[in-house]
Order: sequence, then structure tokens, then C-alpha cells
Amino acid sequence: MLIAGDWGSSNMRLHLCRVEEGRLIPVETVRGKGAKDVSDHETAFRAAAGDWIDRHGPMPVLLSGMIGSTIGWREAAYLPCPAGPEAMAGALLRFEAAGCPIAIVPGLSCRNIFGQPDVMRGEEVQLFGWLAGVADDDAERLICLPGTHAKWARTQGRTVLDFVTSMQGEMRELLLAYGLLGRSLAKPYDPAAPTDIAAFDVGAGLVVDDPTLAIEHGLFALRSRILMGELTSDAAPSFLSGLMIGAEVRDAVAAHRARGMAVETIVLVGAELLVDLYGRVCDRLGIAIEKAAGDGTALAGLSAIAARMEAATA
Repeated sequence: MLIAGDWGSSNMRLHLCRVEEGRLIPVETVRGKGAKDVSDHETAFRAAAGDWIDRHGPMPVLLSGMIGSTIGWREAAYLPCPAGPEAMAGALLRFEAAGCPIAIVPGLSCRNIFGQPDVMRGEEVQLFGWLAGVADDDAERLICLPGTHAKWARTQGRTVLDFVTSMQGEMRELLLAYGLLGRSLAKPYDPAAPTDIAAFDVGAGLVVDDPTLAIEHGLFALRSRILMGELTSDAAPSFLSGLMIGAEVRDAVAAHRARGMAVETIVLVGAELLVDLYGRVCDRLGIAIEKAAGDGTALAGLSAIAARMEAATA
């Protein structure tokens, strides 16, 4: 048996797993507080997983996410790119706690395509999970992991070459919560409201169909369209999503193509709703897509790393 899971800044999700032919098979799952909300991480881990340890005895533990950051249990240094699952397994931060051997997955670091330092922590497990299903060849791929801080990773075979972070998701939330665009709405923005697909498509179309329309010039259209009666307040957040996701995808594709990458297909890994929205923009750009659920790829990534843990210490 083995305990594997993602312990992020806001949530903890641990799985008690069987190990079958190199794959982790979840048997039970528990949830708990995120790393930022816990002062004693060992006590929190024991509270979540103690019953499993009492029943099955001490067992290996493999954790990913912000639990390995400065706000986590212990800080796991970033692994520089290019990196594959073997290198990741060799760079695990290892220690003992609650009677168990603990291993924390380090994040990845790189110089991105713009020559800037970039980092990820947690998303690398999803990347390696998806890459576990492809041939370890010379094929280059562009993989996008949508989210508050989306990652655009360039890979070759099963190796992550580099990546670049987009803060589009956070920028959208800030604009709606604190900016003029949010104050233009008839009522406070509700993040749980369903997406108006028609309004999203209109916003995405503006930036995709006109590559000269920079996002900072397009944003004010939300307010002006409301004032001119061309956009309802209820549909405005979805229109903004279309504008911003459209610009993110358009610009990421253009930046990678400018550096010699064909970008005929984009792999989208993450929550279904976000993946579908990014996919709509890709369709408009004439780019093929492959989709994968984030939860499934995360567990597959932990499986790929766990399968190499013993070899890394041999």
C-alpha cells in the first residue's frame, strides 16, 4: 500500500492506493485543509491518514503541490528543466514522519521562451501523467494546463523542455472584483454563475479574428458595450472570459510559432469547463486539440514517479 496525493495551498486530497503493475489504484480518499491553513503539517497529515496507518502499518507517502513550498511541510527545491519522470523521482525530498517514509515532489523551474525565470509546483505531476501515455520520442508538443495561473509547457517525448505561465485567470478575477469592469455590472460578480457560451464566443472572436487587437485595448469593450446596450450585465463576465482566454491562447500560439514550433495541436489538461472554453478558442484558430481530465492525469503522474522511486535510490 502507498499513500499518494496532492496537498495544495487551499486543499489536501490523499489517496490510499494499491500498487498494481506500476500503477496506483485508489482504494480510499480523504480530504483536509490546505497547506496555507495548517500550522503543524505532520499533525494534519496524521489526522487525515492516521486511520490508514493504524490499519496497514507504516507505508510510503508521495505528495505533490504546495506542501513542498515555503508555506508547506518542508521546502522541496525546484528541479530545472529539461526534466523527465526519472529526474523527478531522483529529486524527491525525502524524510520520515508519522512513522512513514515521506517523499515530496519538487516543482519545475526553467527559463521560459521569453528568457524569464518561471516555476510550477503541482502542475508538473499532471504533465508527467499525460506524458506517461505517449512515446518517448523526438515529437514536440504544446500542452496547456488552464487555471488561475495557466501553464503552457513545451515537451519532447516524455521530457518537459520549458514552460511559460499566464496570469490571465487571476487578472480576470481582479478586474471583476476590484476594477471598473466589475463596477460596470448591475450586481456583484458571481464566480459560480454558468458561462454564457454565446457571449464567450463574441469576446473570443474579437481578439482571435483581429490579431492587432491587444487585450488592454479590448477590455474596455465590456463597459462600452453595456453602456451602448450591446451586452447585458449578466453576460458580461462570460464576454470578458472570451476576450481574455482568446487573447491568452492567440498570444501563446503566436509566441511559440515565432520560435519555430508548428503548433498544429494543443493538449489541454485540466477541469472540464475550462478545457472546453480553451478548446473553443483553439477551434476558432483552426488548431486541433486533445483533452485530458486533470484529476486522472495527476494520479497517473504520481504513478509514473512512484514507479521510479526505488530505482532512484538504488
